[in-house]
Amino acid sequence: MRISDYIEMTNSAQSPDVVFDLFRVAVAGYGYDRIAFAAVTRAAQNAVRSGLPRPALVVSCAQPWIDHYIGERYQDVDPCLLLAPGRLRPYTWAETQRAERLSPRQRRLFEESRDAGLRDGVCIPVHGPAGESYVVSLARSTLGEAGAAHLGTLQILATQLQLAYTALARGRRPTAPSVYLTDRERECLTWTAQGKSAWSISRILGVSEHTVQFHLKGAMRKIGAGNRVQAVVMAVRFGLIAP
Repeated sequence: MRISDYIEMTNSAQSPDVVFDLFRVAVAGYGYDRIAFAAVTRAAQNAVRSGLPRPALVVSCAQPWIDHYIGERYQDVDPCLLLAPGRLRPYTWAETQRAERLSPRQRRLFEESRDAGLRDGVCIPVHGPAGESYVVSLARSTLGEAGAAHLGTLQILATQLQLAYTALARGRRPTAPSVYLTDRERECLTWTAQGKSAWSISRILGVSEHTVQFHLKGAMRKIGAGNRVQAVVMAVRFGLIAP
């Protein structure tokens, strides 16, 4: 599924469940078939109500694993949840196990998740307004190539999931902001959407990296985005830049 099609369909969705189903189909193309979407801060939990035990909003995993996870209260120690409020970029389970000082209980969580068929996991933090932090956790049930090459795309998909899902859960429809982006702001966002760094964009446009940062920050401020990925998703979502 193309990113532009995914954004268009999720924008037109009539319920949060439809948004999640579209996300599930989109990430399946990258080999991920086990998904959890959670509100990890109190602000996020209060903003989006769910019938599942906190912090989960929606989960697509085998029920025995869900029951075991909740029964062991792994949500209290899960690094995927605990790290999300302070992270901006995706982090893999393998990276977390290497870089973090994990407790025996946390290591047991990873071991048992592998035994339950959850492999090659990646966590994608997404932040909303007023202290809202969410995390999208993806895993695959079969061994495959690591998804590091696709983390940027997965981050865009997850950001749109959060924007579309939470808007519908709150009973709101997406409305385009009344903003005007300059040509340079649109150019910088468009190249960012293609995975280019600020330094690479500066080489392409023949300007300084500082100038690129300036235009990206201006676009983020006008759109009301908390980071560049969110700015790209919102700009595509509202037709401010071409997908």
